[in-house]
Amino acid sequence: MKGITVREALQKASRFLREKGIEDAAFLAEYAIRHALGWDRTRFISGMSYTLTEEEWAAIEAILLRRTAGEPMQYIVGEQEFYGLVFEVNPSVLIPRPETELLVEEIVKQAFKLWPADAALFAADIGTGSGVIAVTLAVIGGANWRITATDIAEESLATASRNAKRHHVENKVSFAQGDLLAPLLNAGQRVDILVSNPPYIPSADIIDLDVQVKDHEPRRALDGGEDGLDFYRRIIEGLDSVLTRRALVGFEVGIHQADTVRCWLMETGLFLETYIVRDLAGIGRHVIAIR
Repeated sequence: MKGITVREALQKASRFLREKGIEDAAFLAEYAIRHALGWDRTRFISGMSYTLTEEEWAAIEAILLRRTAGEPMQYIVGEQEFYGLVFEVNPSVLIPRPETELLVEEIVKQAFKLWPADAALFAADIGTGSGVIAVTLAVIGGANWRITATDIAEESLATASRNAKRHHVENKVSFAQGDLLAPLLNAGQRVDILVSNPPYIPSADIIDLDVQVKDHEPRRALDGGEDGLDFYRRIIEGLDSVLTRRALVGFEVGIHQADTVRCWLMETGLFLETYIVRDLAGIGRHVIAIR
């Protein structure tokens, strides 16, 4: 297509996405154009009159077609922002959700209440995926924090490791392949802080998820077993073997799961306090336990 400006491309791309039933069409159209051109938003706004080459428009069209086929935009462009940081994402890892930022924020807040700011603490992120929790804790947590990030999938750990290097915290985060707590148990390692956002979708519910999720994100990062709670059971069973005497635990949970997970933590007898953090929609999204 000859002679189309960025402004015209934005209108055309937005209309195309809307006609295909894609939500946030204008936002995604802008995102596609910016990614294809390698522009930031300032350059995009100032470059509305720029005339695209045929090759540039073809690159934009390719992105739009992949998105309308159901592929998440985050996988198409290979990035997702989390807590103000940009992370690499790909089909080997779950796309980070905004509500997980609240978990990271709560863990850091409570940690600074429980320990001095300069305390040397060991933390673990169980099932790290892209590494957003581990890396963000390393970036915004204490200078003397050290984080072990575990995952059963080698390809996920490779992505997480690249994200640690991207944000210059590779000296604070180590990676261990294994099932849930197994790497800690095998190493005889105890931690002061344990955080996990495990799979929590009931197996039978996965078929009803949006096509972007069920057909593109890794099932191992979604499927939490028959009731969605399998991974919480297994992690909680092993907590006594991996936590230090004073410890902080934080889980992200699915809808209607917070009360159950909190009850299980209380029943261990390990914790002095447990509570639920609600997300911006008022859903009990995180369970925190302190000993």
